[in-house]
Amino acid sequence: MSQQEVNPRPAMGAAAAASIHTLITFLGKGRDNPSTGYRQATYEFPDGRRTTAFFGLSLMEYLQPDRLVILGTSGSQWDLLVEHVIGGEEEAARRELVEAVLHASVTQELLERVTSLMTKTLGRPVTLRLIPYGKDLEEQKAILATIAAVVDKGAVSFDLTHGFRHLGMVGFLSAFMLERIRRLEVRSLWYGALDMTSNGITPVLRLDGLRAIRRWIEALDGFEATGDYGVFSELLMADGLPAETARRLQAAAFHERTFNLPAAIRKLRKFLPVLSQPLKGASGLFQEQLRKRLAWVEEQRLDECQRRLAYQYLRRGDFVRAAIFGWEALVTRECFERGLDPEDFRDARREAIEQLEAEIQEEAHPDWKRRAYWRLKRLRNNLAHGWTPLNGSQQRLLEDPALLTTELEACFKRLLG
Repeated sequence: MSQQEVNPRPAMGAAAAASIHTLITFLGKGRDNPSTGYRQATYEFPDGRRTTAFFGLSLMEYLQPDRLVILGTSGSQWDLLVEHVIGGEEEAARRELVEAVLHASVTQELLERVTSLMTKTLGRPVTLRLIPYGKDLEEQKAILATIAAVVDKGAVSFDLTHGFRHLGMVGFLSAFMLERIRRLEVRSLWYGALDMTSNGITPVLRLDGLRAIRRWIEALDGFEATGDYGVFSELLMADGLPAETARRLQAAAFHERTFNLPAAIRKLRKFLPVLSQPLKGASGLFQEQLRKRLAWVEEQRLDECQRRLAYQYLRRGDFVRAAIFGWEALVTRECFERGLDPEDFRDARREAIEQLEAEIQEEAHPDWKRRAYWRLKRLRNNLAHGWTPLNGSQQRLLEDPALLTTELEACFKRLLG
């Protein structure tokens, strides 16, 4: 690639800096060809074919990023890359690179000597960085730290092609790290599949689907920890589900987390038919898992929905929500049994509890129900309001998660089944 083939990009102002797109590529050590290193291949890009020994440079031509970051070890083919890009210029530095590559002793200082000419020739800022081989955890951490240091804003794409397959895996992991720690947009992941060459044509694989799968796994982990199924909305929209439909999950999650369960149920029942048809993309792999996690809404009565949620939150160790939903399930059940409207939060629910407590005072219920009722009510109040317990046994429960779990579960089983 000559300097005349590339139009240098104008410098970007501060306003444009936030949208900078960086391509990160790994430079390998292959010497299949004594003059070009890697053997040449003809890659099938979405816009046509490109023949090159350096897949990362062809990917740059296709993506047209604002920046190019090239990562390689002290023994990577830096000499051949530099000669390929800048030709006969910087002869002294190129000769030193040849010798250094032979002895796997390339230094960062030597790379800095050719960086400005690489930048000028390729028409965009180029960063050349040495990384270790990633032989152990410390070296792998060093690679991740290097990537995090050179990309601190905007969007990033990765070329995961490398002779050392484990470095592609490290690059894959670094993409996820940048999304989470730096809040960067990982725009695309690419792989030049040389082993899949057929009839002289090498396919170019876009691996964004793996990124989508990883996001679903993270969302499921988040749901298991918090119970917030609103985390799935953006993923469903990314796979083509209409925004209005996907956002019913967010609305339902909001209502549930503010303990307006009737409103949450109505939203979810409008959403559930979506899961009866195959979903596109990564969402299709996880729709059965999502359906199972929303199965509680298929209960016909409000108290059964509340009961199932009480047990779910107890399994997560979310004692506050477990106690509140357990208590609300009891109140709802009393409303049904007394012919009162369980969704009348002003009068009917209060009246149901007043009637039940009056009956308990009159010993109209067995002792086991009376004890379970008062224990659940006190625990619910302690957990929801942070009240100081009035007796030692109550205090011990609130100091031991195992004891608290056992006691809440016992209350649920006695009062709710």
